Amino acid sequence: MPRTGAGPRSVPEMGGIVSRWPVRQEQRVTTDDLGDDVVVSDEAVEHWVAAACLAYLDRCPELEEARASSGLELKCQSVDVPRGARLGRPTAVVVTAGATEIRPSSFTIAVRLRPVGGEGTDALNATCSVRLEDPTTGQAAAISNEIHDELIALAHSGRHTG
Repeated sequence: MPRTGAGPRSVPEMGGIVSRWPVRQEQRVTTDDLGDDVVVSDEAVEHWVAAACLAYLDRCPELEEARASSGLELKCQSVDVPRGARLGRPTAVVVTAGATEIRPSSFTIAVRLRPVGGEGTDALNATCSVRLEDPTTGQAAAISNEIHDELIALAHSGRHTG
């Protein structure tokens, strides 16, 4: 029914933010993933972030082709990785990943970690910086239009929500 009048309208309260991610992994938390303080260790978080970034990069054949044909090295560096203790002691952690920012010579993969089971409910965020680099000079190569389009297509194909 069309709205008539200029009065305020009621908008239902949102239950949370829903986003789409090309990569989703569920990591079962084992005793090996816990630190001496019996919460998730920083090393476990670093491992899960790296695994999610690599899973994302495995979906980028244009990027791999550019690397292989040019002799460039793929550099993927985790940055802004949260402390494991912030996850508490969940039974599992759902890790999702997707590219969020494309710059002329690099792009950023955002990684979200969500605890499942246990007391923690807040999602944590990490990022990985990715670039193709000349191994001799350390100079970053430009992100080609083909790689740019591939990253955009991956973002649009994201099917995992959370």
